Amino acid sequence: MTQHPNIQFQNEAYSIVRAPIDQTTGKPYEACSFALYPGIAMSQSEPEMVVLLYDSLLHQYPDTAMLLYKGYGADPLLNRKYQQRLLARWRSLGKPTVIIATPEDRKFFRGSLGEIPTVSLYELLIKNSVSGGCNRELYRLSEPEEFGFGEELKELADTMGVTLYDSTSDNASSINDASRIPFLTSSMEVRNAMKKNGFEAVHILELIYGMGRSNQHLAHTHAEGHDHNHDEPPKVRDTVMSEEERAAQDALFDETIKKQNLHDLHDTLLSFFWGE
Repeated sequence: MTQHPNIQFQNEAYSIVRAPIDQTTGKPYEACSFALYPGIAMSQSEPEMVVLLYDSLLHQYPDTAMLLYKGYGADPLLNRKYQQRLLARWRSLGKPTVIIATPEDRKFFRGSLGEIPTVSLYELLIKNSVSGGCNRELYRLSEPEEFGFGEELKELADTMGVTLYDSTSDNASSINDASRIPFLTSSMEVRNAMKKNGFEAVHILELIYGMGRSNQHLAHTHAEGHDHNHDEPPKVRDTVMSEEERAAQDALFDETIKKQNLHDLHDTLLSFFWGE
């Protein structure tokens, strides 16, 4: 039976390229249908979210591999080497369909790795009715047009009861200060950049899973059979952060903390899913 070890090269100590354990045999799957590519920004910013997301996917698709791998950069030569290694790792998992969670990674795979089939994480969440709990707040959608997941995010937001701000709508004039409306995005890079520039922003997975260290002030009510009445006006919350929230936000931009997050994610994944 083919084994799928954690393949490591220099400067890749935190990479994990592994098939999950088949619970019926106690051994790794020989070939996987899917592989989660969480991306470097999510892994460094919200490692707990990656663990929860992978666990959730395994409940739906037990042969989903983990493809945690160091991200690409601006250097074309290094990117080519990265692509070659990524292709080799993808083939070692049985050429699975890669689950993409960010617009940046979607652009990268479509532009440089056309051989690898991909699927939107949010398409799978919708398919499996994973929508999160009630949320009556108002958000502004921030997604790139070409590679973003705008339509999926709109559907997921609507399922939770979220209202998305539309400056052309009839009720837009009732919003006194649109700058107070937090952004909603599928890009962890966009979320972090918005926060660094003084805007409030939320990743869609923070709403779905009711978590996110930078958004501790968000209230999430998970209940079965809840009714989302869009006739009620959405809430525009106070965006003034507490000291605890400011500390959590500052941690998003600390390189030492991001490196530690990646280290912790690596160890947690191996311990939780592979018993190491």
